[in-house]
Amino acid sequence: MSAIAAINLSKTYKQLFKPPVEALHNVSFSINEGEMVGLIGPNGAGKSTLMRLLLGFLPSDSGEVTLFNEHPESLHARSQIGYQADTQFRAKNVTVKSFLLLHARLIGIERPEEHIEQLLKTFELFDAYKRPLASLSKGMRQKLELVLAFLGSPKLVFLDEPTAALDPPSVFVLRDFLAEKKKTGITVLFSSHHLTEVESICDRIIFISDGTVVDDSPMKNIGPGHLEQLFRKNLGMKGTMS
Repeated sequence: MSAIAAINLSKTYKQLFKPPVEALHNVSFSINEGEMVGLIGPNGAGKSTLMRLLLGFLPSDSGEVTLFNEHPESLHARSQIGYQADTQFRAKNVTVKSFLLLHARLIGIERPEEHIEQLLKTFELFDAYKRPLASLSKGMRQKLELVLAFLGSPKLVFLDEPTAALDPPSVFVLRDFLAEKKKTGITVLFSSHHLTEVESICDRIIFISDGTVVDDSPMKNIGPGHLEQLFRKNLGMKGTMS
């Protein structure tokens, strides 16, 4: 079964006193359960808009999205989704513990403290359990976002630039964690500019440029640097593949 199905998605942003901007144009693809798919493309390609449409955060102008054959705003679909964004929480009086316990209780996790502590230990954030959100560094807040995304063992996880603020050891932890999660059949859509991480983590890539899908291909048996060359080819840059 498809975990994600997008059919002819289009989205245009209207601007006051400026021409409208077409962010996506007739984007179609499907992602099967258990796949880890990298979403790549240059800045302004439409990746963030696509993520928001898939999650039901934005309405499309046309087209359709289903998650596990349901509308993304359905309670059943939402109960199976995890999402890591770039929110970077800064509340001065809310601790990491109370923040995560609130979310765990909202999604009905049994024995939430045990579950939360395990995730915090995995992402090397356990020492920050009692600290206020505002005291966390940018990298620690990024790791907190990852903990939040995997809270409750979701079947489908959206990761939006998950390695952007992480140091190399934390990137290695995330890579190993995703490799273990893959064995459980989890589905991941991984948007990133770090092409080497996409190559090491993902089964397949979807390349977006100017709001359209220009490449959708498996990552099996590809060599190092393949995505850089693919990037160059699709953007007409020098040093492209022959």
